[in-house]
Amino acid sequence: MKKIWHIGFLDLKLTVKDKAFFFWMLAFPLIFILIFGNLFRGSKTDTKASLTVLNQDQGKWGAYFIDKLKSPGIELTVEATEPKEYFRMLLIPADFSAKIEKRAAQTLELKKDSDANLQAGAVAETKIAQAMVKLIAELVLYGNRDMGAFFDSRSPYRDLVLVRTRLPEGTITKVPSGFDHVIPGILVQFVMMMVLIYGGISVMEDRKRRVLARILYSSASFAELFAGKFLGRVLMGLLQSAILIVAGLLFFRLNLGNLWLTGLNILVFTLAMACLSIFVGSVLKKEELIVGVSVLTANMFAALGGCWWPIEIVPPAFRALGMISPAYWAMDVFHQVIFFGKGLETVWPNLLVLLAFTAVFMALALRFFKINE
Repeated sequence: MKKIWHIGFLDLKLTVKDKAFFFWMLAFPLIFILIFGNLFRGSKTDTKASLTVLNQDQGKWGAYFIDKLKSPGIELTVEATEPKEYFRMLLIPADFSAKIEKRAAQTLELKKDSDANLQAGAVAETKIAQAMVKLIAELVLYGNRDMGAFFDSRSPYRDLVLVRTRLPEGTITKVPSGFDHVIPGILVQFVMMMVLIYGGISVMEDRKRRVLARILYSSASFAELFAGKFLGRVLMGLLQSAILIVAGLLFFRLNLGNLWLTGLNILVFTLAMACLSIFVGSVLKKEELIVGVSVLTANMFAALGGCWWPIEIVPPAFRALGMISPAYWAMDVFHQVIFFGKGLETVWPNLLVLLAFTAVFMALALRFFKINE
């Protein structure tokens, strides 16, 4: 066991000594985090939908309709004149009451700011639809009675309709966004890229320079040599993850959810990438080829796996295709733990899938791992 740790730590030490190491491990990922973090940052209407109502109605029905819009889930503002700024504004026309009393058709206009949050907008529109349903139902039940007497007393036809909305079980109610989505995504992408590049090149160079042969001719066995190389790449991935997590906590207030599950997810994903890097370094014989294949593989897996954008918002066919990427299963764990507060009972299948990737990549690495050219 001591020899395994010695080989693994030596690989990590040589990697850290590389002059470009901290640029690729810290500076370059931080540039991505700043760009994509601000790009996918949620708007200030994420948590509570805001709705401005411009009430120009000359009668009582406008205020009555507004009263039906009030709800704990909506931030309602009533204005008599059009404000300069708003996320979404419902316009109640001056003849709103007159048309209701005449039982005439009319149209309510909803204006939206181009930067308004779509999810919050959906909440506001749902509340508007609910208010309309309740008002129309009351008018239908009131029938042909004198409309002027509707407000004179507590009519038995008022507030008879209660509208409740709920989403089907398992429906996504919050789209992952902001730095809490971007930092895990960049972490997964760069763990793939850096472990494949640095891990693959070192295996190739150690084979060409006969470093592997010299280690094997010493007192180390083949199993200890392979395990040491595997450990070195695992430590490399964990170091990359630790650097980005610390940066996220210090500068971006990163939320990791359940720390144990987040750490377990990173570890299992890193195991898979460590095996894949040994395989890449065993079958490819040129440094530039390893770099090209590693960058292409990491970017393809990142795009398919939801590192660049939330996988929850893509079409079902693209989401199904993404399942071929280990990044998909790792990012899903991050989202379930960070954004939806899920526990091990929800994410354990993802961890098993990542372990299955590890087993497949391990088998390939063992099959093609060579001591000499």
